Amino acid sequence: MHLFIFASVQILGILTGIAAINKLEAIDVVATETSLIGAFFSFAIAFTLLFFIFRYSRKVNLFKYFFYLLIIIGSKVVFETYFTNLIANIFTIGLLALFIFSRSIITHNLALIITIAGVGVTLGLSFSFSTVFLLIGLFSIYDILAVYRSSHMVNMFKGMVKKGVILAVIIPNTLKKVKAKSTDFEPGKGLLILGTGDLAFPLLLAISALKFSVMSAWFISGGAVIGAGVVYYLLNTQKSTRAMPALPPIALFSVLGFIVSLMI
Repeated sequence: MHLFIFASVQILGILTGIAAINKLEAIDVVATETSLIGAFFSFAIAFTLLFFIFRYSRKVNLFKYFFYLLIIIGSKVVFETYFTNLIANIFTIGLLALFIFSRSIITHNLALIITIAGVGVTLGLSFSFSTVFLLIGLFSIYDILAVYRSSHMVNMFKGMVKKGVILAVIIPNTLKKVKAKSTDFEPGKGLLILGTGDLAFPLLLAISALKFSVMSAWFISGGAVIGAGVVYYLLNTQKSTRAMPALPPIALFSVLGFIVSLMI
């Protein structure tokens, strides 16, 4: 199930990216790319916003509404690629309502898969391949430091879980748990958590490559799936239940996939 969900995000993202590029080419529009400085500035603003939301949203759960906004933006990108604007709006509202009122692990993961695919396509088309390549390397280093050195990532995730906002795909160890409520779980107890960044960054790299090579995009995603498999293996074979950074091996195999595509 872990690899199925991971692959679903990558496949949906690439298919949506191909369709979006074709729609833009049909109307003679070229996606404009943000500069490297602009990309860093955008991520700096996003992290600053998340920090202040996390720090000062004690009375009002702003994280929850931020999550809802992400679902609206990401899912609308996906639905608009395949349907008319009216139908896309209906599907977007329907997905958000399903996420809010159902709260099962199935609907939680479905909403995240579509949202990450949509956001990944938008950002991937906005950034150049070299920019995303540099970003995925820097965030891989940050992932290692945040998990092993400062435990910042782990503490932030636990804080969001307490607020009922889970920015991660939830993968139960048995199929019987897929209908359970996404809010009724404790990290590390019979559930595997895969963060949105671990899913989104390889997709960003694939979509940025999609602009010059469809084959490279698929090879990047294929490498990312292998990397996710390595992460799953390491998590299940390590003696402790300590969290581990998933992005570095996923990023490494994504890059290896790209290199292999250049050799063919």
